[in-house]
Amino acid sequence: MTTYLIVGASSLGQSVARQLAQAKESTVRVLHAVDDTLPQDLAKQVVELTGDLTKEATYLAALQDKPIIFSALEGMDVDLAFEALFDAQYHNQLALTRFVMLSTAGVDQEVSGASQYPGIKDVKEYLNQQRYAAKLVDEAEFPYTILRPVTLMDGPATAPQIIPEGTAVPAGTVSRETVATVAVTILQAGGYDYQSLAIC
Repeated sequence: MTTYLIVGASSLGQSVARQLAQAKESTVRVLHAVDDTLPQDLAKQVVELTGDLTKEATYLAALQDKPIIFSALEGMDVDLAFEALFDAQYHNQLALTRFVMLSTAGVDQEVSGASQYPGIKDVKEYLNQQRYAAKLVDEAEFPYTILRPVTLMDGPATAPQIIPEGTAVPAGTVSRETVATVAVTILQAGGYDYQSLAIC
C-alpha cells in the first residue's frame, strides 16, 4: 500500500489527489487549512485532515506510514508551513519517501520576460519565502523534486515543456492540469531526484 499526502487544497492539489485516488493499492490523504474545503466527491475518495499548517502538531497523523508528499501550497507563508512539517518529521523520527514541491518560476531569476504572480502583493518577499522553503526541502535529505511552473491558468492538460535548473525560462502560462500531470508522474514513478524543474 502506497500512502500519498497532499498538503494544501488548492485546485492543483485537488487535481493531483483525484488522479492519485484512482490508483489501486493507495491511500491518499489531503491535509489543508481549516478555512479551506474539498469538493464532496473528492472528500469521499481521500482521508481529509485539517489544522493550522504552521503548527508542528498538525502534521503528526498525516506523516505516518512513510508518505510520498506533494505540497500544493500556493501564495505566502509556505516557508512557515514547511518549518512545521519538517520539525514534526525530525522531532518524531518519521521516515518520508519522497517530497514534490510546487514552487514558481522566478525563484532563480531565470525567467526572460515579465513574470506574473496573481494575488501576490509583495513579490520580493514571496520569492524569498519560496527560496527558503526550497532550502528546507533540500536540507531534509530525502529524494525531492521542485516544480517551478510559469503563471498557472485554467485549462486542459497539454504536453509540458520541462526545463532544467540553470536554463532560461520564457515568461508565459501553463495549465494547472499540465502541472498536476507532471506531479503525479513523479509521485508515482519517481525520477528527477534532487532537481528543480521549470514547467511551461
